[in-house]
Amino acid sequence: MFRELRLKLTLINVGVMAFLLLIFIIGTFFVMRIQVINQSQQLMQIIAGKAGSGTIVNPREHDKHLAKYFYIKTDNSGKVTYTSSGLPMPLAQLTPLLDKAFHKSNSRGDVEVNDETYTYLKMPLNQGPGYVITFVDLERDKDILQELLLTLSIGGLVCLGLAYYGSRFMADRAMAPIKSSLQRQQEFVADASHELRTPLSVVQVNLDIVKGNPEETVASQSKWLDYSLIEIRRMSKLVDDLLFLARADSQQQTLNPQMFSLKAALNEVFESFRPLAETNGISLEASLNTAADYYGDENRIKQLIVILLDNALKYTHPGGQVTLSLQNWGTHAEITVSDTGEGIAQEHLTKIFERFYRADPARSQQREGTGLGLAIADWIIKCHHGRIKVTSSPGKGTAFVINLPYQS
Repeated sequence: MFRELRLKLTLINVGVMAFLLLIFIIGTFFVMRIQVINQSQQLMQIIAGKAGSGTIVNPREHDKHLAKYFYIKTDNSGKVTYTSSGLPMPLAQLTPLLDKAFHKSNSRGDVEVNDETYTYLKMPLNQGPGYVITFVDLERDKDILQELLLTLSIGGLVCLGLAYYGSRFMADRAMAPIKSSLQRQQEFVADASHELRTPLSVVQVNLDIVKGNPEETVASQSKWLDYSLIEIRRMSKLVDDLLFLARADSQQQTLNPQMFSLKAALNEVFESFRPLAETNGISLEASLNTAADYYGDENRIKQLIVILLDNALKYTHPGGQVTLSLQNWGTHAEITVSDTGEGIAQEHLTKIFERFYRADPARSQQREGTGLGLAIADWIIKCHHGRIKVTSSPGKGTAFVINLPYQS
């Protein structure tokens, strides 16, 4: 699929480039052709005017022009009375050329003799009766135009070759995010399927046990039903998180910003986690001395702190400590959630915000969770134009530091 897409993008780019080069080559050729014709016409006009008035001092004063020229003066009957120097052939051989030009009704045009084409201009003499006929041989100009066309064509082909390889390179660059997105999507679907398979299997096994003992009472089989209920709640949480991230990816997940007390919001979440910390024998401390108002989505900020505190308590052993602090630095608020738990190895720190990523899958499966919490937290922080920094040391603990800029 990607090879076909890359080829299609490459051919489209090369086709557009070929069209533009064709327009450039044709346009350049015709512009040069018009300039050459205009230059020849001006040259004939100047020579004819000076020859007709007898003001040419140096007969070859216009030899700087590329075109070969000469002029002939005749009487009213067409008999030659004067010829310039530099005739391309003997006068006798020029007679057919002269007769054609003299007897044509148009004062200017093209005549051909001996397979050579000349442009002529016939003007009456200013001094006495007769005419002066100026001839210009455009063969040299035509050769130059042909060389120009050949050069432009070769240059165009070279540019097309370069455009092809350049387009392939750009197509690869353009498809890199698509490949990454598709790979992430496939991994996401695979991880979601894996996460759902386990609770579904547990529910199925428990319900099979209940169904296999129809004579038992509900109370006697409550253990299996409780297990099923736990797994169903876990699946419900996973589905909710998946829907949240799906809406976020499609930009359907919006914020409801308003002014609220950041201290009060954090304290509310902190108090809700105190019983859980006490039950697990963990010391939960708070340092919320800054009473700052913040413009943002209060519910999402609370959700962010819930995720971080839940992770901190989950990976901190009994006797450990979890701390929530808030500082006001004028331009931004700084929220820190730190613990004295297991810590995270350095090689995992840059990946912990990826969906379903777990630094230690074997140990993580022993704890409840969907593996999507930090991905949701990262989205909430980015939507508030904030930043998050993680520092950790295995066996000593982890600290999440969040900077939320004040917005009006």
